[in-house]
Amino acid sequence: MKITLNSVSFRYNGDYVLKDVNAEFETGKIYVVVGKNGSGKTTLLKILAGLLEAEGEIFLDGSPADPFLLRKNVGYVFQNPSSQIIGATVEEDVAFSLEILGLDEGEMRKRIKKVLELVGLSGLEKEDPLSLSGGQKQRLAIASMLARDTHFLALDEPVSMLDPPSQREIFQVLESLKNEGKGIILVTHELEYLDDMDFILHISNGTIDFCGSWEEFVEREFDDVEIPFKWKLWKKCGKINLWEDRYENSGNQRRRDTV
Repeated sequence: MKITLNSVSFRYNGDYVLKDVNAEFETGKIYVVVGKNGSGKTTLLKILAGLLEAEGEIFLDGSPADPFLLRKNVGYVFQNPSSQIIGATVEEDVAFSLEILGLDEGEMRKRIKKVLELVGLSGLEKEDPLSLSGGQKQRLAIASMLARDTHFLALDEPVSMLDPPSQREIFQVLESLKNEGKGIILVTHELEYLDDMDFILHISNGTIDFCGSWEEFVEREFDDVEIPFKWKLWKKCGKINLWEDRYENSGNQRRRDTV
């Protein structure tokens, strides 16, 4: 599945936050959106998820897509997890996102169990979400969207409240979802542990001025993005391969050794 943006713009109070954006997003890939605060990153995610109606054209597999169709196909995780947590318990919060899908109780419980295990919240099903730590709330917000099983996930700073080991765990979950055919579009400043991205998009003054691989991104030297040390080392050491790609027979999963 593919989402195409054609000359998409958006204004707040008459001022353009995004202007003439053209981009494509496909399932089975990870897209990382970077740029300074206020550049339009969150606005772009909300448009893709059908939460904002923009000027211009948006297509889903070549057919015009309105916000309702986008919401059906793109799950959105807010930067502040408290913005989307409404259940009295952890499992009820995940269940709420499934009720509109008309699933039977057995399927709902199956999905709830699966996503809570994925994000590391298994055993907290009966806990009050308000009693969770900030990092646990972020995990819960991600779980609620994972349960919907949409083609795409749009995540706004999904690991900002997590410590480095937990960031790595969540990014590994996102990478596994990519391998299952999901499209992942995320805004994050935490690039250190996200090794399996396909494209980086840089937004400046409401326009996408770069879309390419992390190797190409390092060559451009954008001064508003903190580059991970291992990327800097890759460039300094004559562009040697810092990751030794290994393919394991079980599941054919890629594993990269970090420096």
